[in-house]
Amino acid sequence: MKQEETSLEGALDSLEQIVEVLEDGKMSLEESLELYERGMKLVSLCQSRLQNAEKRIECLTGELPSDLS
Repeated sequence: MKQEETSLEGALDSLEQIVEVLEDGKMSLEESLELYERGMKLVSLCQSRLQNAEKRIECLTGELPSDLS
């Protein structure tokens, strides 16, 4: 699935799975690095999705809600 098609929830689920596999410690170093890299891309995607949601809320309300600032 392409990143632009991945929902926040889907990215978080994938990230949780990656963390579980990495914590298990049964992968080679190279496989672990590849998973870590994939996880970091998912973190970046999640941050982007959350920032976009925050901007939409700000546009809709005219200001950023106090619990998000």
